[in-house]
Amino acid sequence: MAKPVAGESKFQKQRSGLVRDLSALTVMFGLLLCAYFLPPDTSLQEVRSAGRLSVCLPRLYPPLVTGDAENRGFDVDVLQEVASRLEVRLMLNYSSAMGRDFNPRNWRITRAQCQVLAGGVVLSRSVRSFLDTVPGPLSTGWVVLSPERISSLEGKRVAVLAGLTGLDRIGLSRYLRAMGSRLQVVQSAEDLVRQLNDGSIDAAVTEALSGAQIVEHNEWNAAWLPEPFERYQLGYGFWRGDVTLQQATEGILADMELDGTMQTLLDRYSVEPITDTFSQDVEAALTN
Repeated sequence: MAKPVAGESKFQKQRSGLVRDLSALTVMFGLLLCAYFLPPDTSLQEVRSAGRLSVCLPRLYPPLVTGDAENRGFDVDVLQEVASRLEVRLMLNYSSAMGRDFNPRNWRITRAQCQVLAGGVVLSRSVRSFLDTVPGPLSTGWVVLSPERISSLEGKRVAVLAGLTGLDRIGLSRYLRAMGSRLQVVQSAEDLVRQLNDGSIDAAVTEALSGAQIVEHNEWNAAWLPEPFERYQLGYGFWRGDVTLQQATEGILADMELDGTMQTLLDRYSVEPITDTFSQDVEAALTN
């Protein structure tokens, strides 16, 4: 039997390496060819050609969407400014399904209805798997309100105002019951404020944006609920592939930060970024 020729294995290795390189080049060329034949992104051009920016948002989610004809809500006014700077008009499409959970797949919204989603779009992993997003200045999550500083919710009388939000209500209920809290559900901010004022409850838990406004008007203590509860940044959603519209909006929001427009709108609705609004000492006390 003939012996292998010296250097044959080296040649085979070189040939295998060449095949791999050619395969990689073929794949890269194929991807570039596919990208070349993809239709161009015309999302911004379509908005300008139509003369309108269509936005889907929940019917009510104060202070983002208020239902007030004079002060329509923070997100509505932000996007009105975006539309003005794009030199188009703003068209609002309200959806009762939005705001009731974090998953935009459950909102039954399509491209035909809007180009932008707003009014409580949470920049979570599940949302980013479905939409492209641009962050805004606000966050949400569960917060505790109390007239007097408290060190624990253990054994306390606690009211919960869930509101229109997709925050984990079941997890909150389990957490408070494990603390031995005596729970009751309230249906309005007015009811929550009344019970805190007359001493019917010791503390209340609600969504952060609503909580910030209640604290603003009552000068109470407030703090984030500690882990395992998350804080979520809020922002604006765009359909996948609408890059030019997304980038234009992102640039306008950055300009609004620089020229003070964003701060003016935050002041109008008495909302601030949560990290600046809520006292760290109360948060630390609740964590202990």
